[in-house]
Amino acid sequence: MSGQTYRRRRLLEVKTKVWFEAGGRFVLGEGGIALLDAIRELGSIQQAARRLGWSYRHTWGYIRNMEESAGVRFIERTRGGRAGGGARLTPEGKEFLRRYGTFRRALARLVDGRFRRVFLA
Repeated sequence: MSGQTYRRRRLLEVKTKVWFEAGGRFVLGEGGIALLDAIRELGSIQQAARRLGWSYRHTWGYIRNMEESAGVRFIERTRGGRAGGGARLTPEGKEFLRRYGTFRRALARLVDGRFRRVFLA
């Protein structure tokens, strides 16, 4: 197929998937990023799990694995009780999300530019 065919039909889009590993062990992927973002927004692990369609048990397992594998605490938790429980991102969790956003935007520009040069030239 020529570049002209790609331009005319718009058959292809390029997508990327990003995940993080530490020592060859999975830490988190785009679902984990969505989880951190939902916790940041909602202030609750349970509500974040509900938003993502994850079970509470799966969510806790994901958080434990993520923090143990990375060696970083991403989430501060407070137990329930009269005032209710909650969760929020640690400073490291907030910084990770910020840097991830910067990285993801730069990666998208890079991949899109390369795609255009290779397929639409």
